[in-house]
Amino acid sequence: MANENILIFVNPKSGSGRSPALASQIIKAASRRKIDTVLLEPSSPRGAIEHLQALLMSQVFTAVISIGGDGLAHLAIQILSIIKIPLYVVPAGTGNDFARSNSLLSTNPEEILDYVSKREPKMIDLGEIEIAGSSRRFGQILSTGFDAQVNERANQNRIVKGRMKYNFATLAVLPKFKPISYELEIDGVTRKLSAMLVAVANGATYGGGMKLCPMAKRNDGLLDIMILHPVSKIELLKVFPKVYSGRHVGHPAVEFIQGKKISISAETVAYADGERIGNLPISVSVLEDSLMVWTVAP
Repeated sequence: MANENILIFVNPKSGSGRSPALASQIIKAASRRKIDTVLLEPSSPRGAIEHLQALLMSQVFTAVISIGGDGLAHLAIQILSIIKIPLYVVPAGTGNDFARSNSLLSTNPEEILDYVSKREPKMIDLGEIEIAGSSRRFGQILSTGFDAQVNERANQNRIVKGRMKYNFATLAVLPKFKPISYELEIDGVTRKLSAMLVAVANGATYGGGMKLCPMAKRNDGLLDIMILHPVSKIELLKVFPKVYSGRHVGHPAVEFIQGKKISISAETVAYADGERIGNLPISVSVLEDSLMVWTVAP
């Protein structure tokens, strides 16, 4: 790739603060290769999208390397899916599901720069969410129901860190949780049902490798909808851990559907790429071939 100019987009708090050091290593390695770099290290998510957009509009970049977790990748795709500059995600967060699906899962600067310089990026689909008159795009999975409520509760815990806070949140949410009444419209077909959760997937995993929709593909022009129909709380505790291996797929209470446009109404909250989207109702549609990434996935 001739005349390379790479924007390094960093979450300084991810990776227990190791991301800035990793960014410095990549910048030094790029300099040795005569590759230009610009560092964007926003102090908080607020304003990060505006700063990213301003930089991308002011200079010609051949790539964006995001160093952080799914939250930073989520911010990046809001702009890169419009401006059409390819994205490489370095896994430096908690979940790293976007990187798991699209990158080498390497933090070696030389390997990363080899990959970005010598390989051609590919186009993948994204999901687009319409909620309360605004829109957001996501790369992995939008979740509603039990898992989203656990996420909501975990985010309120400022004391416990890492995965343990989700274990505590699960124990807090489970005793009071009841099946949720949903109204779904999938490609014009309406369904009313009760469910423990309804998720819409563009990628296979979320939550740090949980294979919620293992058959989901990023370039098939379709979204995969997973419905967990009502089960007892004991059965929920049995089913949910199986998501890590994908063994929940054959459970009789688990249903999968594919579609291009999905509307979801219920009294619950939605999360996508681990980020809070808001209270339902929402509409989700597939955006085909809308983001360029370097991907190891077929």
